Amino acid sequence: MKRPVIVLGTFDGVHKGHKKIFDRAVSFARRNKLPCYAVTFKPHPQQFIIPERGLKLLTTLQERVERIKRLGVDDVKIIHFDKGLQNLSYQEFVEKFIVKKFRAGHVFVGYDFAFGWGRLGHASQLKELGQDYGFEVIIVPAFKIEGEIVKSKRLRELIGAGDLNKVVRMMGHPYQISGKVVRGKGVGRKLGFPTANLKMDPHKLIPAHGVYAGRCNGKKCAINIGTRPTFGGIPTTLVEVHFPGAKLSLTGKNLKVEILRRLRNEIQFTDTEELKKQIKKDLERI
Repeated sequence: MKRPVIVLGTFDGVHKGHKKIFDRAVSFARRNKLPCYAVTFKPHPQQFIIPERGLKLLTTLQERVERIKRLGVDDVKIIHFDKGLQNLSYQEFVEKFIVKKFRAGHVFVGYDFAFGWGRLGHASQLKELGQDYGFEVIIVPAFKIEGEIVKSKRLRELIGAGDLNKVVRMMGHPYQISGKVVRGKGVGRKLGFPTANLKMDPHKLIPAHGVYAGRCNGKKCAINIGTRPTFGGIPTTLVEVHFPGAKLSLTGKNLKVEILRRLRNEIQFTDTEELKKQIKKDLERI
């Protein structure tokens, strides 16, 4: 039986740094006619270990798996992260998963990969254990754009600041938000710009308040993220999607919306007429 190639990591965002790892692993597997699997975790380890931090994710598990599968792997294997896994030493993790469960012959990881209790295991230790247990470890170096290392942590900062232009360059694809369309109060419809209100995964990172250009199912759309300050404001952040010129009944449907770029900040207008004028300008830009 051929021992598979595995690509090991959390891969939140599946950004260009991750894609570099997958490109090398998939290419190696195909040259050598070996199966290639991605191995990731549910939930994100940081969410389990330090829940009080309230880590927000670049990708839900479903989004992550879908994007990884597009990179050419044969399958995505998911390890459930729990207390038992948290308490494993890095050597115990290698024995239980890499050696016994996956029987890996080659393991690809990023330069900053850490694992085992207290994150005490690093790529260099994994390489040493590979020599002991008979599998090869390939450590893929950092990937940089404009002199900056592409990392999930940095992408969270940029999304939180609303810099979607740079986010798209670093991810190599638009930032995706997904959610079920729920009935709203009809504010957009009364203005002449009906919106689909998305109910988001509570762990998903929502970009900074503002108006964005995007697309959904091949259609151009405007995405408004905010608290409706012109109408007195609300305590929670709304994600509203408008399809210019389209009359769609979307309530109850699940939408996958790709955010391409930021148009402007959220603005509190003096009256609805000023708001409508600005919306028309936004739609002209889209």
